[in-house]
Amino acid sequence: MSATGPLCGIRVLDLTHVLAGPYATGQLALMGAEVIRVERPGSDDFVRTHGGTPDMRAKGLGASFLSQNSGKKSVVLDLKSDAGRAAFLDLAASADIVTENFRPGVTERLGVDYDSLRARRENIIYASLTGFGPDGPLAGRPAYDHILQGICGLMAMTGTAQSGPMRVGMPIADYVAGQVLVSALLAALLERARHPDIPQRLHVSMLEAMTTLMGTYALNHETTGQLRGLDGNRAFSDSPFSGRFETRDGQLVITANTPAQAARLCAALARSDLLDAPAPEAETALQSLFLEKTAEDWETLLASANVPAAKVLTLAETMAHPQLAQSPAWRPMTQPEIGMTLRAPALPFRAPWAPRTLAPAPTCGRDTSEILATLTPQEAPR
Repeated sequence: MSATGPLCGIRVLDLTHVLAGPYATGQLALMGAEVIRVERPGSDDFVRTHGGTPDMRAKGLGASFLSQNSGKKSVVLDLKSDAGRAAFLDLAASADIVTENFRPGVTERLGVDYDSLRARRENIIYASLTGFGPDGPLAGRPAYDHILQGICGLMAMTGTAQSGPMRVGMPIADYVAGQVLVSALLAALLERARHPDIPQRLHVSMLEAMTTLMGTYALNHETTGQLRGLDGNRAFSDSPFSGRFETRDGQLVITANTPAQAARLCAALARSDLLDAPAPEAETALQSLFLEKTAEDWETLLASANVPAAKVLTLAETMAHPQLAQSPAWRPMTQPEIGMTLRAPALPFRAPWAPRTLAPAPTCGRDTSEILATLTPQEAPR
């Protein structure tokens, strides 16, 4: 499948593994970039064997891998060998972007660091994604999503007093950091358009990505000394008319944050008296009221009253919802090695150049011979 999109003609050498980095380069691939995964011999990226059927995992095409590697290429190079390193540096000479998520110091030991690549490509964009950044007392520590959720303050405000701190149900730190890396790389490409001869060194810290995302809470603490704690489903607005409520069948989430929304909610419930009630009294009354109907009944009623409300759904129920039936955020991806056409994530926004079908993800090393054939014989690894 030939690439189209605004990044067509951009070559990315991707040394990242697991989730955050591959998610970022996956977004670039969906925008038309040529993304070449550089994988280690033995294919030790565990997401290749995470999720999906036993056959998918056995072929290194687990669900976690397929979800963010559509349209990429894969080469296997042993960067610890002279020949593998030489081949990588030769590929870097034609690359626009190099991404890596090793711990600080690893790329220098391997000889594929920023200075080494800048010598081969003068205007290279070199991006590193790490848990804690290139400096500071935590720089050398290993980091995964769960660690970042714990150390960034997110877990301390997720859960209840009874549950204690809880992680968010998905690896949100990985994907937040991955999206930050996408933004950084797109900005770097714009900067290169203005200053085409200047190389750029980018760093993305998962800790910095997560804490800046919580800037509202950080600034509130800085100015008042108050921290959000384990408040469960208490709304960001602190409105007693917002939250998660049990119904006769299922659960309902409501965000009547503004006075106007609260007034419409109470009018729809025929309980306008609650607007002047103390917050605990209003919350107790709402909890009792919502038990009288099903979540679907309440959702329909409140939608007609222009009150933000929805039944709490599982991901499977959401994917089957009519709202997503024709969504361009999900496109067919045929993966021939497993004989399946999957409904896979595409770009999370709409654009006239967005792909209508998704190219398959690569098996490990699928494109090694083809890509290394572009190197001169003395540079090709043996």
